[in-house]
Amino acid sequence: MRIFKYIIVLIGILLLSSCQNNITQEEIVIPSCQTSFSYTLGEEIPVESLTIPYSTVIGNQSNFINPCKPVDINPLILTQSSIKTHQVFFNFDAIYPIDLMQIISDVSTLSLEVSLDGVSYRRVINQEIIKEHQFQLGGVMAKSIKLVIPITDDNITLEDIRFTLGDGLIIMEDDDLTRQFLRYQGWTGADGVFSFNLTSGDETIGADKSNIGFIFSDTFVGEVYTNNNLRKSSVMINNSLGYMNPDLPIDEAFTFDYRITDGLPSSPFIPDAYIGLTPRNLLDGDGLSISQSKDATLSNSSEGISYRASQAQAELIIDLKDLYNLGSITLWNDNSNPSMGTKTLAISYSTDNLNFTDPIMYTLNQASGSNIEPYTKDISDINTTARYIKLELLESYDQNYIGLGKLMIFDTQGRFLFGDITGTNSVSTLHNNELSARLWLQDGVVINQNLYLFPILVKDEGDIFKVHNVGLIQSPIVDGKIVYEEANYYSTPLQTKTSDGGTLFFGAGILNNVNRDGYIYIYGYKDLNGRHLVVGRFLPEDILNHNHWTYFNGETFVHDINEAAPLIEGVSAELSMTYIPSGAFEGKYMLTVMENTTSGKISYALSDTPFGSFSNYTQIYQTNVSHLRGAFTYNAKMHPVLSKPGEYVISYNVNTTLAGALSDANIYYPRFIKMIEVKK
Repeated sequence: MRIFKYIIVLIGILLLSSCQNNITQEEIVIPSCQTSFSYTLGEEIPVESLTIPYSTVIGNQSNFINPCKPVDINPLILTQSSIKTHQVFFNFDAIYPIDLMQIISDVSTLSLEVSLDGVSYRRVINQEIIKEHQFQLGGVMAKSIKLVIPITDDNITLEDIRFTLGDGLIIMEDDDLTRQFLRYQGWTGADGVFSFNLTSGDETIGADKSNIGFIFSDTFVGEVYTNNNLRKSSVMINNSLGYMNPDLPIDEAFTFDYRITDGLPSSPFIPDAYIGLTPRNLLDGDGLSISQSKDATLSNSSEGISYRASQAQAELIIDLKDLYNLGSITLWNDNSNPSMGTKTLAISYSTDNLNFTDPIMYTLNQASGSNIEPYTKDISDINTTARYIKLELLESYDQNYIGLGKLMIFDTQGRFLFGDITGTNSVSTLHNNELSARLWLQDGVVINQNLYLFPILVKDEGDIFKVHNVGLIQSPIVDGKIVYEEANYYSTPLQTKTSDGGTLFFGAGILNNVNRDGYIYIYGYKDLNGRHLVVGRFLPEDILNHNHWTYFNGETFVHDINEAAPLIEGVSAELSMTYIPSGAFEGKYMLTVMENTTSGKISYALSDTPFGSFSNYTQIYQTNVSHLRGAFTYNAKMHPVLSKPGEYVISYNVNTTLAGALSDANIYYPRFIKMIEVKK
């Protein structure tokens, strides 16, 4: 009897196998049809691939997703699974807003999960369904959809599944543009990327342009093997330039530029103006516990935070760029080498840099060399209207050199004033981390055929680096080229330490909003328990006069940079703010970031003004570089000069935590994605 039962079971298995073979062997011919996908609301979204990795499947999966397939042919039958569920993955060629999923099946319960990168999924639906069911997904963004189906005693039949395009944004990789930055000779990859309309400076989306400029930070120059994308030879320079002719085919449109010094590649923009014991150190906040405050204490570091003349006497001239009612000057003596500090000095004032008031003599005490040195002297009874201030350092505590630590200038209202400072040559010796100084380029703006950039001065601090200052470079644009050989380098007060322990950095993004309200907006971030967006603004004619700049304090624009209010948390060290002139976001300002700098989450937030308030972030893309050794992504931003109405171009950077992995040229160059509005 037991043998008879085995025979019956065996016959059943053979019959089922025969049935399955008949299904798999049946040839199904899909009628050809004309299909075109125009990104229009309500269209069926083409499925790029279908995978059912854990199940035994009867039926042709390619036929199942063929857009020409009639509903009533080529079902898929799921018979067994190596795990506790059937899992069906629909993969698209881009991230789409999904309005509807229509399914015809004998499934009774279904879980639906969505993913932006095909790696991490989140569940949006888990419910019982009927044979013909429509899931209202409401525009949920997905590059991949996973259906999780419970295993039952019976086979599962999927007759038809289709997806409908909803209202919103389509996000796709811009392979054509990205390909231009994987190069095999000369410029072969870089960190950081900003773009500019070199024709007119108008960065409104859709503005006319005949030449687009790019700036990059750390850059590889050398050769790359074409067969495996490994670096054959390379040197790294700290910044470089690029150009794109938008009238040429994209594969012919790009060129790159950098210095050649003694036959070797070198950086177009160099740090020389910002290092050493130069006069410019006197006005910045590097080495102070608080910037722009008399309560600050000065460190005793010798690494380029103070001034020291190459002789026993010196003269300094400060240009405040405009006339001001001066109230006080606060001085810190040379604290890195107190014996070289100033003992006596004279100060005089002028409105025209020709006729100065009679000098007033002052005596300064010698600094103690403490790492928390308070100010040496506060001269608080000036009450003089002037643009220029002359300091004559007449006598030091040393016979050969004379120095000064810091000075701050305030008007009669107590407002900090900043200026350009020139003077007697300083000692030429560079100390310690000064030897590692380099410039990384932040954003900039084109004004009157000059490109103004806001570089950060970086120096090594052991195994890491530290940002010491934000500068300003003015470089002429001639015949569509950035003439870096004729650049002028200026100091700024755009990096400050605030009294609450935070640090402000400006220059991470620039918005030229002159066509709308007359201002140029400069964005930065405050590092304090996270990274928070801050914003200032200035008129184009005041680009070099920081005393006319103002900063948003949450209610209005004020002159005190330290009152800059955090506007939204989680921004990146490079970002963009873009005015959207038409389409779904018409009249809005769009902040584009990679949340928390390195999360891989590319997101935007919207505002009615350049300074907020901002909506919550909407994530549009999740980067995935897990196939590259130690790789991570960071610093997303929009490029209005590469964008067009309804189609916005966004970049992000790729780097690695493994120095050896940089031999792979696939890692170190920018990637680009497009954000496309669904057509109505």
